[in-house]
Amino acid sequence: MPPVPRPLVTVARRFHFDAAHHLPRHPGRCRHVHGHGYELEVHWQGPVDPDSGMVVDFADLEREVDERVLRALDHTDLNDRFENPTAENVAVWIWDRLVEAGLPILEVRLHETPTCLVVYRGEHAPD
Repeated sequence: MPPVPRPLVTVARRFHFDAAHHLPRHPGRCRHVHGHGYELEVHWQGPVDPDSGMVVDFADLEREVDERVLRALDHTDLNDRFENPTAENVAVWIWDRLVEAGLPILEVRLHETPTCLVVYRGEHAPD
């Protein structure tokens, strides 16, 4: 009898952090120091484990994001870490930190405001 295929499922967890920044290359008001209450969504994808019934334990995800991302960014001035701390650059940095941990990341969604967000899926534009 052939093995039963395992469902491939996407799971997500939402996090919050507060940070200040300014965009030195921006011609508008964002060149001045200001802050955001960032909402971060991290989406993982993988097969459902037949024993646990899960793709990954949410507690493990929370620990990795806290250790690798939130502790570095929450209540900081992002300009101390990034030359140009746009939401795009921060999202790529978050992706890289979590991929280093070996997590099966599908996408990172970083909400800078309730109506503005960046989505990064690890893709690169051709040169």
